[in-house]
Amino acid sequence: MKISIGTILNNHTELRSVSRNASGVAAAPDNGHSFDAVIIKSNPRQIEEHTFAKAVAKKLSAEVKESASPERVQALQQQVAEGRYSVDAYAVASRMLLS
Repeated sequence: MKISIGTILNNHTELRSVSRNASGVAAAPDNGHSFDAVIIKSNPRQIEEHTFAKAVAKKLSAEVKESASPERVQALQQQVAEGRYSVDAYAVASRMLLS
């Protein structure tokens, strides 16, 4: 089995020129130097959503760690025992979304 370096280099050079032309990026002027370029783009909407999600998670985590006062727990227990306790779904949803 014979391996020649010339074949490998030629294939690599051809691959680079094909991928450069396929990407739609204009080729740099040929001044004898050959450089590769990496372009990284981020979607601003994804960044905004990620930042929002982190902020909400942090706030919810802080709220969950807070315990209810003994007076509040006692009042809720009394309402449940008397059958007067009801959940206001609109208030819960608005607090979850707007707080």
